[in-house]
Amino acid sequence: MATRIRFATNRVVLSGIAVLLVVFVLFHSFEPRKRAWSCKTLSSCLGGNHPPTYKHWDGVPLDFAIGKTEKTLSDGTVFYHQRIVNTNPDVLIQVLTRDAHSWSADFRSTPRTVYDFVDMIVSTELDLTRVSLGLMTATREEFEATKDAVRSLPFARVALFYRENDGGGAAADIPYEDRHKDEVQRRRRGAIAAARNYLMARSLQDEKHVIWVDADIVEFSKGVVQKMIEHAEKRSDVGIVTALCIQTITPNYDKNAWSINRQVPLLMGPVGDGDLTTAADKLVETRTYIDEIIKGTNDDDLLPLDSVGGTILYIKASLIRQGINFPTSYVVGTTWSHEGWVGIESEGICYMASHLDGGGGCYVLGGSHHVRHADWS
Repeated sequence: MATRIRFATNRVVLSGIAVLLVVFVLFHSFEPRKRAWSCKTLSSCLGGNHPPTYKHWDGVPLDFAIGKTEKTLSDGTVFYHQRIVNTNPDVLIQVLTRDAHSWSADFRSTPRTVYDFVDMIVSTELDLTRVSLGLMTATREEFEATKDAVRSLPFARVALFYRENDGGGAAADIPYEDRHKDEVQRRRRGAIAAARNYLMARSLQDEKHVIWVDADIVEFSKGVVQKMIEHAEKRSDVGIVTALCIQTITPNYDKNAWSINRQVPLLMGPVGDGDLTTAADKLVETRTYIDEIIKGTNDDDLLPLDSVGGTILYIKASLIRQGINFPTSYVVGTTWSHEGWVGIESEGICYMASHLDGGGGCYVLGGSHHVRHADWS
């Protein structure tokens, strides 16, 4: 009899533990804020994936007022705007999404959402009453989800744009799973450049610093955003700054950030119509990527670049007001008869900025500064 009771007790204990584990997993997978639940590492799996805590509530008045408006713009885009009264933001964070898939996922993790992206911004420890958020999406569901995600945080200003089906742009018919195929890159990146330019033109007001973050970036190294701003405020020649983007198994994910080899004559002068493909191939063979550029540097170093990616990208707002944007075609080597041979989207913005008076140089942060890309996208 005693043995039966002991076995029964053990079964109850084991059943109880199993129930608790199921409840734990369900809670962290389907919690009210719908954050991703990650078991990528043992600590994240057992730690509950708790969101970061916003640390600047002491500076937010208890009775702060928020003005909200929503309207349809002349081009059919739905625009939602909210602003805390009497704030003066100086940083504008911008992100493009197509739909819920844009947020991606990590290994052994549930899909990310806009809530995870907002949590990542909180993790920077920026004072959100000095931060504006600009986001554009192609689905009504993400538009509404973003409004909910920012509601409990004191962003100085939020500008959300909903353009159905990517606004009908050139890449609207490219299936999500085909977006990295070589044959669609010219059309896709041109469309991304146009979308970036649209969001910048619509959302930038009086901010001094613009920071682009790709939707599938999942982690910032400590102080990376603050260091970008610090360099730009200290040096007038610093206009555009990026940082190394890593992935779990990839030491340098963003291959759009590089430095040209100025010892290659073909790349430094006019390129004839018959040499465009040769020049593009030679650039690929001889350029230096940022994981090599920053080797042996420290966290205070800043290294020059000729091209940047958009995984994380700082742009001094004064450059945008002077006309700098993301080229929608290959801008380097453009003539009246044809477009150029390199320099579309983020790969062309440094070329454009280099011709500005007063400094628009492109740089990468040295040392350990980085962002991390999702494992799956």
